[in-house]
Amino acid sequence: MKVFYLGLQKENYDPKRGFSFEYHNFYLTLAHMAQITVKEFPYERIPQVGRLRFNEELAESVKRERPDLVFAFMYTDELLPETLDYIRKDLSVPTVAWFADDYWRFWNYSRRYARHFSHVVTTSREAIEWYKRYGFSNIILSQWACNTTTYAPRALPQDLDVSFVGQRKSARAKVITHLNAQGIDVHAFGFGWPNGKISQENMMGIFSRSKINLNLNVRPSIFSPSVMARLFLRKSADRLVPDFHFIQNIEAVAHYPVLHTHARPFELAGCKAFVISGHSEGIEEYYKDGEEMVFYRTSEELVEKIRFYLPREEKRKKIAEAAYARTLREHTYEARFQNIFRHIGIAERAGRIVK
Repeated sequence: MKVFYLGLQKENYDPKRGFSFEYHNFYLTLAHMAQITVKEFPYERIPQVGRLRFNEELAESVKRERPDLVFAFMYTDELLPETLDYIRKDLSVPTVAWFADDYWRFWNYSRRYARHFSHVVTTSREAIEWYKRYGFSNIILSQWACNTTTYAPRALPQDLDVSFVGQRKSARAKVITHLNAQGIDVHAFGFGWPNGKISQENMMGIFSRSKINLNLNVRPSIFSPSVMARLFLRKSADRLVPDFHFIQNIEAVAHYPVLHTHARPFELAGCKAFVISGHSEGIEEYYKDGEEMVFYRTSEELVEKIRFYLPREEKRKKIAEAAYARTLREHTYEARFQNIFRHIGIAERAGRIVK
């Protein structure tokens, strides 16, 4: 089966920040799946040739090569609606979009693009009802996962008590500061932290070296400058441009602080790491609290659970192994893709049907 993959190759169009999340997880999963040939169309070509030419090249390639599927990891406005309609309607090639942030972007982004794809994927259970309200029936509910060809345990001594890996944001920094004030030694890595951004390999080393790995599921206030700016600005490929959809933007910003489930818990579990994670909607459907992962709701509860589990190596090990086993069994991106293929009727071409 031939798949055309559309997405960012480098994080936020910035080569200095390394390969993007979607490249590591979606493109590389497809590239390693048996009986699938994947051709990449990185959005980074748009600053070089322009959005119109990029879309023309895409349409020409689809017409010439007739892939079985065009899969897009959505970012901004890289794809023209008329190009998507041409591929879907005139060339009769199935198209699937993965929308990463429907818990807030549905209102001013996803619902504008959904009609131009054969199917769209959301990780937000609540967004399913929103799509239905606006007359969409081409929706697939999925969830983040772990790319087991990239994320795997490392045999390293656990010489770090507590760590967090992720971009520095003000709400996260407040949690780290609070933990340090409580005498808990937390090592933070990622863009914006003093330790800086680390490579993919070093990141998995940190996961394995840490007795406790944190998933800080905290959101900024809607009144923070970075959130308020979304009322008036939007991203267009690699730049910010004015946006005058004020009503839709207000709706989106109102939902921005929602505590949503994201990818890090699955990635940590895939590295057999012990995880204490902020609670989010539906997270218990994927990992059992206290048996496969540990969840917290307040900063005081986080401190309490760190202090409880830090000296209890056997408990941490048992929970981490249970999460790892469940991840390999249920929460891989290959399984997510196979489920998508089944939904759109091309599972046989991928070489396996997921029941």
